[in-house]
Amino acid sequence: MSETVVDILGAIVKRGANVLLDVPALEIRRGEFVGVIGPNGAGKTTLLNVIAGFERFEGKLRLFGRDAGMKRARATRLRIGYVPQYLNFDPAFPILAREAVMTGAAGRIGLFRSPGREECAKGVRLLEMMRIEHLAARPLGSLSGGERQKISLARALIQEPEILLLDEPTAGLDIAVQKEFLALIREIHRSQGLTVLYVTHDFNMIPNSMTRALLLMKGEIAYDGRVAEALSSARLSSLFGSSLESFERNGARFISHG
Repeated sequence: MSETVVDILGAIVKRGANVLLDVPALEIRRGEFVGVIGPNGAGKTTLLNVIAGFERFEGKLRLFGRDAGMKRARATRLRIGYVPQYLNFDPAFPILAREAVMTGAAGRIGLFRSPGREECAKGVRLLEMMRIEHLAARPLGSLSGGERQKISLARALIQEPEILLLDEPTAGLDIAVQKEFLALIREIHRSQGLTVLYVTHDFNMIPNSMTRALLLMKGEIAYDGRVAEALSSARLSSLFGSSLESFERNGARFISHG
């Protein structure tokens, strides 16, 4: 059996009297591709932020077999890559695409140290993997939303993480770009053996390489198990209180109102 890399032994996140997340127990094993699925406000991003170390919580979390709170060893932080919904930056800031990718290496080489030849070569290879090497010398602010998300993904991968957290990474992108981005994630998971947690509220944009699904509702895990069962018409209709029909077409799954 593969190693447990994320082990939540009770995690509660509150904002005043409001409970944003209440997870009594959750284990993620090395190499899993877990879809974290649910409507807006279900607690999906909060769960990722707890694992990433961005969110204060009550309870106990173990990463790679060690207790992990807000204060973590540098080596532990480097083992987790994070891709947010949007790459937060000032469009007027004069940074090139390749330079934005290299900022992801700062945690490993040091904040004020210049990347060496090996790091720069790694950045080039990642741009090639994303099929945007031709944009390396373009200002980040001139890129499209999909291109910036690829930069964000490359930035997370350059630190060579073992866990990749993706928070609605295709939100706001057109369908063709979403499919291209999901194909990249699928290939990265397959070739590098990363543990992936992929957050989405869009049932019609579910990576077909997911090995497991978590359904979140009002901060709680409503289902944890097989993807086909998680996305069944009966379960989704029961969870969301309306008639939903789940069906496959041309190898893709679609959800519609019945």
